[in-house]
Amino acid sequence: MVTLWKRKPKPNPEPEEKEKEEEKDHRMCKTKSSVATASTATTPRKHQHQHQRSPRATATQYSTTSSSSAPSTATATSSSTAASLQALRDSLPDLPLLLTFHELAAATANFSSSHRLAPNSSSFRCSLRGHSAAVFRRPLRRDQAHVAARLAALGHCHHAAIARLLGAAASPDGSLFLAYELLADASPLSALLRNPNSPSFTPLASWQSRLKVAADVADALHYVHLQADTVHNRLSASTILVSGDGANLRAKIAHFGAADLAGELLGDRRGRRIEGTRGYMAPELIAGAAPSRRSDVYALGVVLLELVSGQEAVRYEQNKATGEYERTSVIESAEAAAEGGGGEAMRRWVDRRLRDSFPVEAAEAMTAVALRCVARDAAARPDMSWVAAKVSKLFLEAQDWSDKFRIPTDISISIAPR
Repeated sequence: MVTLWKRKPKPNPEPEEKEKEEEKDHRMCKTKSSVATASTATTPRKHQHQHQRSPRATATQYSTTSSSSAPSTATATSSSTAASLQALRDSLPDLPLLLTFHELAAATANFSSSHRLAPNSSSFRCSLRGHSAAVFRRPLRRDQAHVAARLAALGHCHHAAIARLLGAAASPDGSLFLAYELLADASPLSALLRNPNSPSFTPLASWQSRLKVAADVADALHYVHLQADTVHNRLSASTILVSGDGANLRAKIAHFGAADLAGELLGDRRGRRIEGTRGYMAPELIAGAAPSRRSDVYALGVVLLELVSGQEAVRYEQNKATGEYERTSVIESAEAAAEGGGGEAMRRWVDRRLRDSFPVEAAEAMTAVALRCVARDAAARPDMSWVAAKVSKLFLEAQDWSDKFRIPTDISISIAPR
């Protein structure tokens, strides 16, 4: 009689042996990036069980490593972690500093004319603690003791479309000096739209580039209102800096926090001189009201109309019949184009340097958004959440329109005989 023996099942490996096998497989995986190493190193202890099975498994992993390689491995890990943390620190922006007036005076050679950003201006360029800086002067209308507190609060606000505030200092004569990052390759939007030496040329010659600037500025102002919880109060085509071109085109708002730090937003404005940029000031500001988010929206509406038409906010033209100069605003010309009926009036109003290469419906939609922003009644103006969403949608549509009508560049045509 033949006896058939059944094969006994192989016993399960001991827990420690199983963990050794898992650790061996883990060591065969690819090394994580330095950023991941840094983030793992800073992970709270209560979350580390997601990455390590147990303390014993960790001990087993190190016990299986030869003693000769342990010091070098530990040194390499320590160096990698230190480099990752240093890279993380370098990527984080520094908080604005409460500077001294003497430090700014030394950096600008006592505010000499050779350091001025423009002739007869109160703005200067300098190197400040390793940063290229632009220094601006504002009248200080709040207690100097409160400047440090507001500077600390605004220092936590950072946005890609806002020029970074580096620091502030009060002078003995009661002025406030503000230092911002100096964008060497950037130009004011006003100079790009209207170059007196070449009025028929503009670097912003495409509809998509105009909408990109509009989207950056609207998103930045939305951040100023909703996240930074303050008011800009100096938005204009001259305080918007544009750099790059094509896909790398970027726009940044300058002078962030200046009105807040200088005390321009305080309620009592009796006896003060009305300050602002002609053409961008809302009617209530001219009447003596304090700056508000609604007055910022008004200024943004003017900028949007400039982007569509290329015209100045306010211009004076001589009447050939009477010889007198007449004031014309971009708001009035936009209202006339919108009331003209049909797309032809709008097409004539849009900047001719776009060479009719733009969707008329989108130009009408952008003009309608801007005209809502410049309503004479402040209560009738929308908030920045609505404006930023509308402008962002129009920018995405401009990208789709540009992709659809872009001339193919990968097609070759031969006209020579075969």
